[in-house]
Amino acid sequence: MSKETRKWVEDLAPVAAKARTSLGIAELKLGGGQTLKAVGLVYGVEHGISGEGFEATLFLDVYNQRIKILDYKADNFHNLILAVREISEANQFDKIICMAGRDDWQHFLRHGYVLEAVLKYYHKGKDAFVVSKFRSQERLHSASMMEEILLIESVMNEPADAKRKPLPAGMKIRMAKKDDIVQLIELYKGVFESYPSPLIHQSYLETIFQTDSLFAVCMEGDRIVAAASAELSHHNLAAELTDCATLPEKRGQGLMSHILRFLEKELVSRKYRCSYTMARARSFGMNMVFHQLGYEFMGRMTNNCDIFGAFEDMNIWVRNLAE
Repeated sequence: MSKETRKWVEDLAPVAAKARTSLGIAELKLGGGQTLKAVGLVYGVEHGISGEGFEATLFLDVYNQRIKILDYKADNFHNLILAVREISEANQFDKIICMAGRDDWQHFLRHGYVLEAVLKYYHKGKDAFVVSKFRSQERLHSASMMEEILLIESVMNEPADAKRKPLPAGMKIRMAKKDDIVQLIELYKGVFESYPSPLIHQSYLETIFQTDSLFAVCMEGDRIVAAASAELSHHNLAAELTDCATLPEKRGQGLMSHILRFLEKELVSRKYRCSYTMARARSFGMNMVFHQLGYEFMGRMTNNCDIFGAFEDMNIWVRNLAE
């Protein structure tokens, strides 16, 4: 694509759909009369629920004003969905997300959910169906959807097998160590105005390091110039490639492609079946990276999370690591 053609596919500015909640104090209503008050910087709370014919684990995502159904078992989907809806309404969360199995995703559609994407290979090689329920007009409406459609069309018009640039001289890729945490925080603070996880907090990174998430970094001497992570779902043998960040002066050198391939090799060695990402639908560059790495575009999640001070749509890209 020529420079003249590419002008119209620069990254789109975020469009605020609604104000984000304050993170100072979280007062959550858990259902059944239970409440929880947490003081401090609270991004979210994991909470188990159960009832007649169901049990589930939820993530009450205060930062992104949504509920994620992390895991569930149900004979009675009606009771499960009503219980989650009750908690959503009580806390004024306006999006509910579930990665449903192939045998039961249509139960959610019968209760007003919509199919936003297909996460192929997610459940130990079997497909997951990303279904969502919107609870407000603001969250349902994406002001720049048409622009994002045109952007992804321009990405898909490019060859998927483009040759990667060689890693620049003097740089190397390696797994991150706990000694890197301070530098990682500075990198992410410098790149993102806001972020949908507590990534810029040292205690959080120390907790998830090499257990819930694998971080890889690109080093120039002793300095981290780019980084990404694989967020692990052990029981699904799936990992989300996320937290991609490159110093502004180092962009355009193909560093992220090398980091992501490095993480993929580590996941394959651990026998993971699926790698996927949720790329900002407004970012031409990140969508192009995954397209050229052979990932499949499998849908778009509307007003999914806050990255640059506004809720943004996220494109789903998936790869089968078993191939």
